[in-house]
Amino acid sequence: MKIYIFLVVFFFIENFSYSQFKTKYPEIPRIDVHIHISDVDKVPNYIRVRDTLLSKYNVNFAFWITLEAINKPINSPDSISNAADGRMLCAFADYKPHLGLNHTAEYFEKKKSEGFIGYKFWFGSYYRVLKNGEIGIKDIDDPRLDSVFSNAEKSGVTMLSLHIADPNGPYGNRLDCIQDPVFFWRQIRSFENVLIKHPKLKVIAAHCLWLICQDAQIDYLRYMLNQYPNLYIDLAATFQYYYLDNTANLRDFMIKYSDRILYGTDSGGIKSDEVENIALRYSKTFRILETDEMVNGAFWGKDRAIKGLNLPKEVLENIYYKNAIRLYPNLKSSFRP
Repeated sequence: MKIYIFLVVFFFIENFSYSQFKTKYPEIPRIDVHIHISDVDKVPNYIRVRDTLLSKYNVNFAFWITLEAINKPINSPDSISNAADGRMLCAFADYKPHLGLNHTAEYFEKKKSEGFIGYKFWFGSYYRVLKNGEIGIKDIDDPRLDSVFSNAEKSGVTMLSLHIADPNGPYGNRLDCIQDPVFFWRQIRSFENVLIKHPKLKVIAAHCLWLICQDAQIDYLRYMLNQYPNLYIDLAATFQYYYLDNTANLRDFMIKYSDRILYGTDSGGIKSDEVENIALRYSKTFRILETDEMVNGAFWGKDRAIKGLNLPKEVLENIYYKNAIRLYPNLKSSFRP
């Protein structure tokens, strides 16, 4: 009975603590550049999340980019935008690498003219693809994929939240995704080959390229951003791994490269009864970025204690919205705080 009472009190204190969080920067709008929703009926729930964030956390959440392929007329870019009160734009997407083999520059131009904001190309670790019986493209620099990147480069289409590998943690905490660091680095190196071959290709890499789960990875991410000026990264689904990093190192990285980093979560379709919980999860990511407090949990993952980064206001402005407006076609004309 005593244990039960303790758990109830702890749960109350924990949730009360998060309900008391109010952003220090209500004037800064937020844009999530990495969500996955293709069902127009679920879109209004994001507006409910926006309303909840404003009323409970004083957060002005202004815009979302959905990365799903929108193929049905009812789920066109216009219908998605209308359902979101003008606060959502769409990418077009391929989640199986071989589907991009026949995309011409004219195809990319057509997609741009239809109102799509960019091209989401998912290249997860090949063993995940092979499980689905796809052709054996093991590396993203496979010559068969050259046409995908060449035609995207030629048409000037932005590759949005390009997914490369899966996370690989430090020794003793290899995470559940890629246990083999040799395989992990092979994926990263093959992606670098793509950037070498296509220097004009503008890429926003998903999940910080997964180079965010240990300090040595962050050092390599510094190298990548220094070497390739058209490379950018989003923060989607990374917050839960910050406990693995030296906080000062991660903070220094965020500050120095704030003009190359975009905010994202990897959120999906939200049900009506999930709105409050999603708003709470968003607030945890803001608390991690904006304060120096210990934050219990993030948007995804286990509820580990994560030390907040307490980033300067000008850094938060870049990450939250300025970089997205600068990099995403159509966003500047559609965006409103």
